Amino acid sequence: MKKGKDTQVPDDSNAQQRIEELTARLEEAEESLRAGRAGEIDAFIVQGPDGEQVFTLRSAEQPYRNLVEEMQEGAAILTAAGDIMYCNRQFSALVAVPLEDVIGRSLDRFISGTDRPALRALMKAGVGKCRARVIAADGRIIDVYLSLSTSNSDDDAERLNLIVTDLSALLDAQSGRDRAEQENQAKDEFMAMLAHELRNPLSAISTAVQVLEASNGQERPALRARSIIARQVHHLARLVDDLLDVGRVVTGKIALDRRPIDFADLVHRAVTVCGERQLDQRLEIIAHPVWIEGDLVRMEQIVNNIVGNAVKYTPSGGSIRVKLNIEGADAVLRVEDNGYGIAPELLPRVFDLFVQGERTLDRAQGGLGIGLTLVRRLVELHKGTVSAFSEGPGRGSVFTVRLPNVSAPGSSQPSRTTVHCDAVTRRVLVIEDNRDAREMFRVMLELAGHEVLEAEEGVSGLELLKTTRPDIAVIDVGLPGLNGYEIARRFRAEPDADSVLLVALTGYGTPEARERSRQAGFDHHLIKPVDPDTLRELMQPAEMAVP
Repeated sequence: MKKGKDTQVPDDSNAQQRIEELTARLEEAEESLRAGRAGEIDAFIVQGPDGEQVFTLRSAEQPYRNLVEEMQEGAAILTAAGDIMYCNRQFSALVAVPLEDVIGRSLDRFISGTDRPALRALMKAGVGKCRARVIAADGRIIDVYLSLSTSNSDDDAERLNLIVTDLSALLDAQSGRDRAEQENQAKDEFMAMLAHELRNPLSAISTAVQVLEASNGQERPALRARSIIARQVHHLARLVDDLLDVGRVVTGKIALDRRPIDFADLVHRAVTVCGERQLDQRLEIIAHPVWIEGDLVRMEQIVNNIVGNAVKYTPSGGSIRVKLNIEGADAVLRVEDNGYGIAPELLPRVFDLFVQGERTLDRAQGGLGIGLTLVRRLVELHKGTVSAFSEGPGRGSVFTVRLPNVSAPGSSQPSRTTVHCDAVTRRVLVIEDNRDAREMFRVMLELAGHEVLEAEEGVSGLELLKTTRPDIAVIDVGLPGLNGYEIARRFRAEPDADSVLLVALTGYGTPEARERSRQAGFDHHLIKPVDPDTLRELMQPAEMAVP
């Protein structure tokens, strides 16, 4: 048999190896397909004729899309011309326009006109940052920070990526910090002013005492020194009263004793008092008959502060005009001067606490800068308003108070008068732990002809009060050992204790302090420093005061 050509027979081992390789590749492909479907693969790297290429899956974009959608900043993709191709929800909320209505609009429509040139320059550069203001559809103007970058899409079209950061919270925090710094600075200036205002009268008092010591019986310098001491002590008392009053008024712890007031008469008296302090200003008053309902003491405080403020800030040769009339249902008081005026930046804050106009070294009048705060709060308590106006420094100022006008009462209320007669000697017990204060109190009473007993602490004071039964006992409430309130309570439990007049002596004049004194058994409440006229009236027997 003729043999033909040789035929190749496949090697069983090579075939088997090839099948195994194909099987492995198939399994790998199936696993990749399963992982891709399960979202476990973000991208494929494929080796091609041009090298490795990366192909991302659609599911890989989701985390980044979520990131952009949930971020707190606004985000948008713009065309090169500035049209919005995409934006996130935060951008839509920022401009107050529904998401579907934002797409396709020009970014310019949401940017303040004055900021558009800067935005266009930023877009032309393709990258950078700038401040701008967004005009929202609801009318809000929002300060923002724009951050821009450029990228190319799959079709090689240029896209602008914009991040918009709302600066409102940051600016509010900055503004709050600035206000806090201003308030701290104002408080520091206030404390420095307080020290200055306290040193002035203390210096005058100290010098007057030295004059008394050196006068060697000369009556004229001694009288002048005593007058200065009395005036400066009164000034110190007013400073302390202002400090206490502003605290009470600001916290709402002040009660008004309302009654009909002849406002014109009150204004005349206040202007007369302030006129005694003026240098050579011209002071004019026009006051028509006007009645209001209010607290007489507090209304005097209002008028004194406003007119005194005009005197303080009007230089020599200037003029001050005080006018009171009726406008509609209001009693209107205007105090106008041609003095130093008020700076525009100060005018909105002139009634704020710790705010005061610029002081100069040649300004004779002082003050703590809290008088106008008291005025505003007291006027508001009287259901009125107060305002200030000035055209600027050197142009003077006008303060206007408006209060509800009331009809004049039909008849005047009877007043209690005191019959002046010869001084009556009284036995007075003074319980005071401050040695100097106790000694001066004793000397003052003895010079008025009274017999004075003394105690420097509570236990011995109570014992002396029980055994001597004086006509009047003046008791400091802040005593060591046994305080004045406890002395009064214990003494009032004694038989026939009502025959002794108990007077509380304290530095507290609040309604709460007065009520505490009354509940402890005191008949009167004296505030330090004691007014001599008030003390003199207390020393008079009750039968000498007649209606």
